[in-house]
Amino acid sequence: MARNLIVVSGYYGFDNLGDEAILEELLVELSQFASREEIVVLSNAPGATARKYGVTSVDRWQMSGIMKVMARARLFISGGGGLFQDSQSAGSVIYYGGLICLARMLGTKTMIYAQGLGPLRRPVSKFCTKAVFNLADQITLRDAKSMALLQSWGLNGHLTEDPVWLLKAGPLSESLKSRLVKLKEGKGPLVGLSLRQGGGFSRAHIEALAETFAAALPEGAVVIGLPLQKELDEPALAIFAERFQELGHTFNRLDFKELSLPSQWLTLIGGLDIVVGMRLHSLIMALSAGVPVVGIAYDPKVSRILEQFEQANLTYEREAESISATEKDDWLAILRRSVQERAAYSKKASQEASRCRELACQNPLVMAKILA
Repeated sequence: MARNLIVVSGYYGFDNLGDEAILEELLVELSQFASREEIVVLSNAPGATARKYGVTSVDRWQMSGIMKVMARARLFISGGGGLFQDSQSAGSVIYYGGLICLARMLGTKTMIYAQGLGPLRRPVSKFCTKAVFNLADQITLRDAKSMALLQSWGLNGHLTEDPVWLLKAGPLSESLKSRLVKLKEGKGPLVGLSLRQGGGFSRAHIEALAETFAAALPEGAVVIGLPLQKELDEPALAIFAERFQELGHTFNRLDFKELSLPSQWLTLIGGLDIVVGMRLHSLIMALSAGVPVVGIAYDPKVSRILEQFEQANLTYEREAESISATEKDDWLAILRRSVQERAAYSKKASQEASRCRELACQNPLVMAKILA
């Protein structure tokens, strides 16, 4: 049986823009080595994934289908993103680790691609992750902390960056471009807002953030909601919108159905003046285009990128039922400064983004070592 397939596994088919952006860039990189017909993506929504990207897609939960394509694969790619983590349970580690074990049992070469490790709080998660990473032919990791953990296990890998740094911006529809032009006609900046449920960012935090926006943003500022994963993000954005509108301000919603690919989101976000965001890839897409950000670090991966790019961070006490006056004053000062000094923050973003793109180029180079 000919081994001509490349099988890709990640958090795909869950309507999460960040992971879909990783997949879109990965498929571009794989085009050097295989046709779209030879690429198989394991997905939670295989029909949608196949239509969107023009590849074969198999249900990630259907083991018989996975085994069939894995037996015909010359390479199995696990990644990218934060797959090996146990923030809620060890289930993610067991699932993705199990696929790596299956690939090796079937004699398929394996690459762990552009992943970020952790959090790994449970001993079983650390043990399993170390064991399956030891099975990989090549490993690329997207941050120095993950690399340090790998090396502490006595394993070698390549320090790279998130693949989305290499994603090329895609064209917007004429109607969406027209809508953005109208929003830009005002005197104030265009401010993108990315929120999500969870991370201890409570309703009280969201309402306090709306009050901070109302007080900090200059006259004419335009706020646009950015739901990167609709199911988790829309409820949080709705709470913000309700409070923001109670204070007499307009919250703008765009027709995101016109954005069929993550690369089009990159164009949209790149046209903003500043992004306030929780989601990692709302920040990466903004920074990649030289757009300054204010982060809400619900996860260490968000903290790391804010520190790396010297961008502002709205720190908060998790699950708080009320927000202190001191905390609100801090947020107000941070947001005002970030808006007023956004040219300086933008310059920092552009400089560091160039370095990230250079590192991200290592991902396809390592891939080539296996497929050569």
